[in-house]
Order: sequence, then C-alpha cells, then structure tokens
Amino acid sequence: MKSGKRSSVRYFASVREGNRLKRPTRRRGGRWWLVEAQVTRGRGKTFGVIAPPPPVLTERHHGIDALRAAMMLLGVVLHLSINYIEGPEDPIWPFRDASRTPLAGVLVLAIHTFRMPAFFVLSGYFAAMLLDRRGAAGFVRNRLQRIVLPAVVGWAVLFPLTMLCFAFVRAQSTEGDASAKATAFGIILQIVAGGLGPIHLWFLEILIVFLALSLPVVALSGALPASIRASSAGLRSSLFVGRARWLLVPALVVLSVIPMLWMDRPGIDTPAGFVPSMPILICYATYFVVGWWIRREPRMMPRLVRTAWWHLGFGIPVLLVTVGFSIAWFMKTFESGAAAPALRVATQVSSALASWLLIFGLTGICERVLAHPRRWIRWLVDASFWIYLVHLPLCILVPWLLRDLPMGALGKIGLGFLIVSTLLALSYEATLMLVNPRGRT
Repeated sequence: MKSGKRSSVRYFASVREGNRLKRPTRRRGGRWWLVEAQVTRGRGKTFGVIAPPPPVLTERHHGIDALRAAMMLLGVVLHLSINYIEGPEDPIWPFRDASRTPLAGVLVLAIHTFRMPAFFVLSGYFAAMLLDRRGAAGFVRNRLQRIVLPAVVGWAVLFPLTMLCFAFVRAQSTEGDASAKATAFGIILQIVAGGLGPIHLWFLEILIVFLALSLPVVALSGALPASIRASSAGLRSSLFVGRARWLLVPALVVLSVIPMLWMDRPGIDTPAGFVPSMPILICYATYFVVGWWIRREPRMMPRLVRTAWWHLGFGIPVLLVTVGFSIAWFMKTFESGAAAPALRVATQVSSALASWLLIFGLTGICERVLAHPRRWIRWLVDASFWIYLVHLPLCILVPWLLRDLPMGALGKIGLGFLIVSTLLALSYEATLMLVNPRGRT
C-alpha cells in the first residue's frame, strides 16, 4: 500500500472497488480528512492512505486576537481612571476630578502590571506566525502597512491634538477669569509642545524596533550549526512542554525581574522620550521573544489551554499582592522619602510573576472560550487598534466635561468609557466608509 506525501501523518478511509469513497474508518485530531486516496484495486473493501490538506493561510486565531483587543481597550480604561485617583496632583496629567476613589488607583496599578507585557507576548506570537505564512517580503510589507505607517501618521496627527487638549484642560483648571485662562493656555501650550515625545504611541516605537531586528536574528539563527539549533529547540521544548515545564514560569520571572530592578517605579517604566532606556527594551524584548517561541512550539498553546484556570487562579491573588506592594511602596517613598529597596525588589518580583501567570492564563482561556469566530468579536478586534490609537485626547476632554455631574468616581469612569468608546467606534466606522465606500470584503 502506497503512502501519502506526508507519511508521518496518515489518515485512512474505507473505499470500494472503483475508488468510490464510503466513509473514514479512523479519526485523528477531532476531524475527518476527505481527500483523494491512493487505492489498491481488488475485491471488497480496500484501504488508502490520505494525507491531510495544507493549512489554511487565512485562518485566524480568534481567541488570542480577542485577548489582544482586550489589552487595547484596557488602555482606555487605564487612562480614564487616572483622572480619579487619590493622592498628590500629577505634574504631567492635566486633570484630576474632585470625585476620587482609591479603587481608581488600584485599577491603574493592576492594569499597568500585565497589559503591556501581554501585548508584547501576543505581538511576538503574531510576528512569528506572519513570517511563517508570508515569508520575509510579505512580513516587511505587512508590518510597514499595519504598524509603521499608522505609527508615523498617528503621531503626526495626535501629538499636536493631545498637546492642545492637555494645555486647554490644564488652563481651564487654573483660577481666574477668561483672560487669565487664555494667557495660561498659551503659556502651557508652549511648555508642553516644546517637549516632543511619543505620547501613548511609545509601544509602537518599541514594537517597530523588535520587528526590525526579527529578520536579522532569524537569519543568523538559521546560519548556526544544526547541532546548536537542535539543542536550542530541545531546551525550549523541555521548558515549554517537557519535563522542565515547571521551571518555565520561575525562569521567566528571573529574566524579567533583572531589568526591572533598574526601573524608577513598580512595574515597567513608561518611556518619556523617543529613546527608551535599555532596561525597558530588554524587559519587553523578553516578552516578545517568549511570544515568538510559543508560536515555534506547537504543543505550547494546547498546554496553555489545559492549564488556563490554574494559571489564572494563581495569577489573580499574586496581582492583588502586587497592587498592595505597589501602594505600600508609593506611600513609603513619596510620604516619608525612604528608598525601601527590599520592598521595591519584592514588588518587582511579584509584578513579574503576576504578569506571566495572567498572560498564560488569559491566553489559554481565550483560546478555550473564544476559539470560534463571532461577528461582534471580529469587529471589536478590527476596531480595537483604531480605538487605542486615537483615544487619548478624549480621555482628557470627556472627564473634564463630566466634572460637575453629581456622580461618584466609579460612575464617571463607567460613563466616560461608554462615551469615549462609542465616539471612537463611530469614528472607526466613518473612517472605513471614507477609505472603502463600497464596503469591506
């Protein structure tokens, strides 16, 4: 009996003489493969070896796509919540509502702990997948269109708009008549516009750096001797799905904590300028590379699905501990001026552990629950990047406009998110109509 082209994976079907396919006799991977078979003619039933079809190149990972969209939307929640945190006035953020709640600070610290690490893990995964499917030329072309161009155009439009909103809201918060506020607006605008920075698009700048380095690194790794590449793949497989898999999270925590010890605050610092510090780059590079390796290890995603609830069950308590450590650090540092190095190390270790547990847990749960396509999730995934790209000016203006409402801080956060997300969703649909008036295909 002749084998199919892929002899390592064989699927069998029952056929009758004359090559008439009746029904498969064995099931592999939860599905039947019905394709043309090699048949030995003779009496009665004979058996043919059927090779599985090639993978569908347009297949989407709906679960982790949805997780990436959720991380984008959490950024909107984070920036809205900053307007309602307790504590001293922020020298950078222009507005602080009179209605405040400690839960807003808890929300900001919790989201900041794992949101961007999760984004870079998912970015590494999708970058490796894109390179597999489209090759180097398609990879470069796609990333230029989907990442570099939006980053450049978005910054050129959003930086002056965001600075105008910052200056306007801060000037309106000053005491005095309309003339005094207008004078303050001009002074503040000169100050904020003079300090060029990436604003909230800093993550795209770092992502572009990683994407630019990906192809040379892949080429260099392919030029290594086969024995070294095999040893590296074996070590990765052992850590991800083999006997050493229990060491994966501790090893990743150690790799993440080392650059985090050079951060100014708990968690990973946010770059203030166009040139991020080396500890920030190293830290996010760790998450990006792990995402790339998850794509390279086919058995890792099924393992994350199986262990999703375990990771999430441990990750949530560790996240709460991290928030508690962070609050204690801020109180001790800003109120008493003490350095508290031991508390700082404990906070960073807890932050890295919470990040990895939540990333693995949320990835597995999304792949388990949201693996099948849903139209509204697909729309949200497509819209989420636009929503995050243009949300910051509204996250400054809308809370300022809601400042006199007789509502608590949490109510204003919820109402602000509803208003901002609705306006951004409408702007996304309007942009699609302008770009493609005949509709999407």
